[in-house]
Amino acid sequence: MQYLKTFFSFRILPYFSEVFSSSRESFFKWALLIFFCLNLLSTDLFAQISVTFPVPRAVIQRTNTNRANLYIVGRLSASADKIEARLVPRTEQARLDTILATPWQTVQQMPSKVFSGSIVAKGGWYNLEIKATLNNVLVGNVSVIERIGIGEVFTFVGHSNAQGGAYDLTGPNSIDDRVSCIAVGQEPSCNAGYPYYQPATGSDSLWCKYLQTADAQYLPVLKFSKVSIASGIAPFTSRPWYWSIVGDSLTRKLNVPVMFYGAAFGGSNSEHWYKAAYGIPFTHSFIKSSIGMPYINLKNVLQLYVPLTGIRAVLCLHGVNERFSSQADIQTWMEGYIAQSRVDSKIPNLAWMIALDSYILDHGQNPPPNPINYAPRNAQTIVRTEANNFSGPDLDVITDNGGGLASSDRPDGLHFANQGLVSAANLWVNAIINPSFIKVSLPKVSQSLNIQSRQSGNWQQVSSWDCNCFPQNYHSMTIVTGHTIQIDAIKAKTMNIVLKGNLSFMNQGFLGF
Repeated sequence: MQYLKTFFSFRILPYFSEVFSSSRESFFKWALLIFFCLNLLSTDLFAQISVTFPVPRAVIQRTNTNRANLYIVGRLSASADKIEARLVPRTEQARLDTILATPWQTVQQMPSKVFSGSIVAKGGWYNLEIKATLNNVLVGNVSVIERIGIGEVFTFVGHSNAQGGAYDLTGPNSIDDRVSCIAVGQEPSCNAGYPYYQPATGSDSLWCKYLQTADAQYLPVLKFSKVSIASGIAPFTSRPWYWSIVGDSLTRKLNVPVMFYGAAFGGSNSEHWYKAAYGIPFTHSFIKSSIGMPYINLKNVLQLYVPLTGIRAVLCLHGVNERFSSQADIQTWMEGYIAQSRVDSKIPNLAWMIALDSYILDHGQNPPPNPINYAPRNAQTIVRTEANNFSGPDLDVITDNGGGLASSDRPDGLHFANQGLVSAANLWVNAIINPSFIKVSLPKVSQSLNIQSRQSGNWQQVSSWDCNCFPQNYHSMTIVTGHTIQIDAIKAKTMNIVLKGNLSFMNQGFLGF
């Protein structure tokens, strides 16, 4: 604002002096003068807070005491000595009397043009109100961000019964307004077609580019959405499957919003996840191990999304595709990728909930063999007793109860359908709300949005930053003295940057705000 005033005073007025000397332009001169004056006046009187985060439908993981720090960042267009915020409950709560408005809390004292801070809140579904004051007088208007959640955050991994995709079923839209995800949309039509991962073309969507490269820069970040058939679930799920039903039930039972990240990959098994986690090549007809699939989906969730929102647990559904492997191998693979997820996330106690899953009924054999495969089932039983692992649902109780007919819960003897989808959702919900899980597992809460370099390196490398994250345009960043951060062939994004060290640019890389 001060710059604009100076520019007006010393650059524009001399020009107007020349205009004023011509009576022919008297009307034009006054119109321009009034326009500039009103523009400056309105900017002073009605300066607004521009909030970068949170955005509508964001859900932040709560602690086991039902609290969370909600980090707030934004820009301020006028002078103020305090930024304050409060949360006002929305009426979608199942039991509104248990969720109260917070008092006004200080986000930041003596803010600059960029502000950053946090407030404390209980679990619930809110509208966020933010205001700036100067000498206890309101500056501009109170900004309102609707649908902000403090609740439970999960990511799911596994094969097609976790990702969805059988019988062209999508699963239903969420009914409850409080079931969120980050939207990627429906399965895209990429160059040469998914899942062959041909080189991206200029006309391909960003999600196509992610499918072809697994590069997190192509994933949406602040695109929160209600879970629906149209939304998809970032980073890798194109349909709600039964997770919308899980979310609807959890929001009713827990009375807090729920958010999902979809990292499952249909057709994968624990061997693929283990080898991808440790960079061991393997050959598969449609899983491209050279880009880190399928494990890279989980790694991107843990390093791109979890620092922003936090997480309760990873929900794991593997087993049926390991039916030809030994119990010892399956146990080794599962323990391996679970351990690596805790390294990649820097969350040593990252909770994993592991389903029992081994059922497949082959109608081509007469008589059919036992549909329960004990090698994966026994391995899962052992792994879920280990530290920070928890017992998920026993999905083997859902059977082909219709002899392969379309009305069956598993028409092809493997994939859920019809009531099978509902049964699977209910089993997951019962496992999640069990006190032995929901009161014992240790959630990871969201991190501060003020970050700094921890060593020299590439902007996109999480090892360069103390947040173990990919920097985004909601971060206020400091490059520490002695560190050089390289921006290579990308548009780097930040909210604000304090440059004590050095930035270098290569291959048309640049910094945007």
